[in-house]
Amino acid sequence: MSQGNEQWINELTLARSGVFSILNRDSGDDQSWETTFSIGDRHFYVQGVAARGRPHGVDPDVLLALQTLFFEAGCPDDDTVECTAYRLLKLTPLGIRGNAYARLRESLLRLEGVSWLTRISRQSGGRFRGTTETNRLIDRVSVRDTSLSASGEGGTIEAGAPLRVTFSRHFAQSIREGFYQILDAELLSDLKQPTARSLYRVLQAHRVGDDGSLARELPVIMAAWREATGLSGQRHNNVRRTLDGAHVHLIAAKYLRDVSYEGSGEGTRIRYEFEGEVDPELVGLLTDMRVSRPVAEALVTDHPDRIRPAVKAVRQRLEEGYRPRSLAATMVDAVRNPEKYDVRSSAPNAVPTLPRVKAQPEPQPLLLPLNREESLGMVRSILRVKLGRVPRDEAVLKLASLSADQVDRLVAAARGQEDLVKAVEELVGEAV
Repeated sequence: MSQGNEQWINELTLARSGVFSILNRDSGDDQSWETTFSIGDRHFYVQGVAARGRPHGVDPDVLLALQTLFFEAGCPDDDTVECTAYRLLKLTPLGIRGNAYARLRESLLRLEGVSWLTRISRQSGGRFRGTTETNRLIDRVSVRDTSLSASGEGGTIEAGAPLRVTFSRHFAQSIREGFYQILDAELLSDLKQPTARSLYRVLQAHRVGDDGSLARELPVIMAAWREATGLSGQRHNNVRRTLDGAHVHLIAAKYLRDVSYEGSGEGTRIRYEFEGEVDPELVGLLTDMRVSRPVAEALVTDHPDRIRPAVKAVRQRLEEGYRPRSLAATMVDAVRNPEKYDVRSSAPNAVPTLPRVKAQPEPQPLLLPLNREESLGMVRSILRVKLGRVPRDEAVLKLASLSADQVDRLVAAARGQEDLVKAVEELVGEAV
């Protein structure tokens, strides 16, 4: 990654450095940690300080919701998000009932309390050459809350009261450039398991090459991947179990094509294979509009059919006099939210204005249905993950002869409606 692209660094190092644990619960770690690991030819040294506990679980979802509101507000110059707790919660998986407001308070305070030092380097001639940076996400949080103690311990935020979060300047700049939107909101919506959403963020960050392209495969070593995913201190079997649970959801959502293991123990090699290919012409259309290459590749992978109409719409607005604060961010928004950029709605020779963004997100579309071949491919991949090995050839052959209804049952099982291994063994009549 070029050091000239300063606005990208904070967002990438956050996901790459294991600052957030992919665990869905407090792991009991100390309020500080230090780790060294390597992914590919990048060597990471990370020192973290978390005054109120290391971020985990829903914390990255809360952070993404804050980024979304900041962007929708036009990225204010004071780097501050102003909203109600209710509106913020509506953009997260927490919901608005039960202890959601108390959990939101805890999450915001954890996010404000974390800072870290990252040194990313490469080895050359016996020396490690790289860049050392310190980062934080949030400079200030202000909420109105209610609690049973003067310290506010265990407090809950008042739903309709004003809430203010001020990002660090560097992090706010990354949002202005639209870089956070390398993440697919539709995929995140489909991924109901918090660990799967968190692992998706880490994988997406480590896929980014020095030239900004997204790798189609990512090989990692188990010991290093444990640190990169914030699973430091977890036993090998627990790490494998946590990862496998997330892998199943990422394969079912068609983000991963396959996950394979080779070897055993800390030296186990994991290979991730990603779905989707990118059209270089479509990527070029976006980079010409100042969209960074990794974001452009992610958009082309997620929404190839939207690229040309979105570019046409934004170019028309520019020709009519519209001057966005960030062309890249506007272009990304046009691809993500095409209904906001309808070319036909612009009157001739008029300067268009962007419509007011709705407070509530639009319903996210479901994944397109799979054909028979794709369904069986998904079942085989998830079966391989669950077994920790390749299924027996005889069982695989029998899968191909199953009826459409039986295949549908296995697809449902792969998505968690029943035990997939048991379902396969019942339908093929033998052990897999």
